Amino acid sequence: MRVKCSKGTYIRTLAEDIGEALGCGAHLTGLRRIAVGDLTLDGAVTLELIDAQPDEARPAMLAPVDALLQRCEPVTLDAAAAARFLQGQRIAQRDLPAAGVLQEGELARVYGGDPSRLLGVARMREGALRPERLVRL
Repeated sequence: MRVKCSKGTYIRTLAEDIGEALGCGAHLTGLRRIAVGDLTLDGAVTLELIDAQPDEARPAMLAPVDALLQRCEPVTLDAAAAARFLQGQRIAQRDLPAAGVLQEGELARVYGGDPSRLLGVARMREGALRPERLVRL
């Protein structure tokens, strides 16, 4: 059986509920996640394969840190705004680049620094970009 669901869905409980509805009981003998967001098993590698590679080849085998955020609007901050963002401070919409116009409640992936890198995710609330999760690399 294949199930497409959102986070918080308990597949083991779903199987038990289906078995109860059928009047025969049910449980899982196996469970395999085949996708998370845009990442699928087609792009997966085993830990053994990574371990067998030289240290310098390993990073190229991994998805980028923002791979699961591609559906979020990107916003790139200048150096001053990036420093404030990393301190957990909100960034007023008027201080965002023109391309960074977000709707109320919209989630954004935020970049900045030199060289530019993912700083975290933020949500537009009350006219300001408010950090929700920060990334320190």
